[in-house]
Amino acid sequence: MARHYYLVGVTQPTGGAGLTYHAERELAVGQLVEVSLRQRRMAGVILSSVPKPSFTTKAVERVLDLAALPPQLVELGDWLWHYYACDAAAAWQTIIPAGALKTRRATTEKSPTKSEIKIPKLTGEQTTTVQAIASSDKTTILLRGVTGAGKTEVYLEIVTQTLAAGRSSIILVPEIALTPQTEARFRTRFGNQVLLTHSGLTEAQRFRVWRQVLESSDPQIVVGPRSALFLPIKQLGLIVIDECHESSYKQEQAPRYEAAIVAAKLAHLHQAKLLLGSATPGLREAFLAKQGVIKLVELRERYNQIAPAPPIIVDLKDPSEFRGHKIFSQTLLSHLDETLERGRQALLFLNRRGSASSQLCTNCQHVTLCPRCRLPLTFHADRALMLCHICNYSKAPTAVCSNCGLAELRFLGLGTKRVEDELHLVFPKARVMRLDKDSLNSTNLDQLYQDLNNHQIDVLIGTQMIAKGLDLPAMETVGVVLADTSLYLPDYSATERTYNLLTQVSGRAGRGSHPGRTIIQTYSPNHQAIAALAHDDYWRFANGELSERQELGYPPYYYLLKLSYSHKSEATAKTAGIKLARDLSANPNIIVTGPAPAFRQFASGQNHWQIIAKSRRRQNLIEVARQVPTGWTSDLDPINLL
Repeated sequence: MARHYYLVGVTQPTGGAGLTYHAERELAVGQLVEVSLRQRRMAGVILSSVPKPSFTTKAVERVLDLAALPPQLVELGDWLWHYYACDAAAAWQTIIPAGALKTRRATTEKSPTKSEIKIPKLTGEQTTTVQAIASSDKTTILLRGVTGAGKTEVYLEIVTQTLAAGRSSIILVPEIALTPQTEARFRTRFGNQVLLTHSGLTEAQRFRVWRQVLESSDPQIVVGPRSALFLPIKQLGLIVIDECHESSYKQEQAPRYEAAIVAAKLAHLHQAKLLLGSATPGLREAFLAKQGVIKLVELRERYNQIAPAPPIIVDLKDPSEFRGHKIFSQTLLSHLDETLERGRQALLFLNRRGSASSQLCTNCQHVTLCPRCRLPLTFHADRALMLCHICNYSKAPTAVCSNCGLAELRFLGLGTKRVEDELHLVFPKARVMRLDKDSLNSTNLDQLYQDLNNHQIDVLIGTQMIAKGLDLPAMETVGVVLADTSLYLPDYSATERTYNLLTQVSGRAGRGSHPGRTIIQTYSPNHQAIAALAHDDYWRFANGELSERQELGYPPYYYLLKLSYSHKSEATAKTAGIKLARDLSANPNIIVTGPAPAFRQFASGQNHWQIIAKSRRRQNLIEVARQVPTGWTSDLDPINLL
């Protein structure tokens, strides 16, 4: 019997795309198999047939009793490790499901059925938007819709059309645990055609969904986080990325991919459409839309036809606003009082991610910046130094502002527990719930949403996780306690993230039959992000920020590569950084900054240092990432430099 030889992608590093094995029968590309490597058995995928090699090969141990993966998925895996300059094993670990080698008993689960509900009629603007998306000759469409514009209804209609054409859809959500309403709306409309996958399921449950997708010949709708892109869907017609600006769409382990980039490649392979939805698209998408590379469609009106009032900006330096209360302004207290008197709900938001302090002058709003990188210096109390986490510039903090000469410098930082304690003092009868990472483990999110909908909570206090996914008709007032904490993080994308986050949290108010109100407390009322928020003008913000990025040489005008090194010894980590930076500086195709300690320099018993490389050509950075010494971690297209 003639032997057949195959290149097999495996889940252990090999230094290349895969290894050569032989089989006694012909196998299809995409077939999953069991092979052995270094006395260890693992799953692999057939990548291609190859001629008989000059060396001795091992046999394929077992052909798994599964259909072959779609060719588009195999091609995606091959592209993935090349594009993100990682070992191919990381890509095949992403493609091949965990537990593929296990023998499982066949089980059946009752699938949810479609609810008999009246499908809401689209507004005129939504109808026009659906038509524009359906008729577009562009593969990628950016749907910028104001918060509460009814983007989900547009998604549902486009999915309905895709289903009618006999093709499947993938709906990506930022965090499945925090978006139960999205899942519920798709299940209500499409019943058992909707499959849900996420990390909260057991390995067996996720494999069951994966196998159902692989073996089904009918069009399906998959709802899940970024990993849903790697399900073996055939006849894919549509990918929707809801809240496409969210940082959770970036994978933090190899392959360090960004969902929108992978989705664009997958859509191209399937000749499908990619729909990116957000009230605050990322600046890359805004740039591509302005250049005409992707199609822009906008929803400018709220679904309930109630135009939200512009946010009220409260200057934290105004002494008349703070009489007896250090955290809440008189304006915010007044609106909270009125909201509670009317029996409606309020949300208090604090972006606690910025608890590492920047130094701000409360008189002139001057922020202490690095003279080389023009990014905020971060105060390290243990070393009594202001430090740049990009180039390692440092200086001692001063008591007097270098811009206005007054002793009005302040370090920014505030916690949710303190906000809760202060709120109880002012409104002792209010039913208050605090939701952040510290309280999440003891809080059932489904129960929280139920309590909010049943109005058993008057005021919700929380961090980033409450800024998205909440659609509560009784939510009348949103208060941003301190807008500045993330605004002055030492990172080029800090302003963009702050604007996006504040816009999203503002959009939680006024989604029912009553107009809402947002009060934003800030030391920087004239900052371009805050000013754009006050005028509800996304493009004003995007154009200004893009202009600054172009001047400073940041994405989307330059590509970035973040190189990270960790060691127990700070001296060893620093020395390794100095050597690599010196070697890289000889490359005329890149700009090298650093080494510098990472934003969180000391973590898990290690000292973390980093180097940033820039180039106008991404290929230059791929070549650098492929050649970095052992011990270094590379991140192409990092979404931040922290």
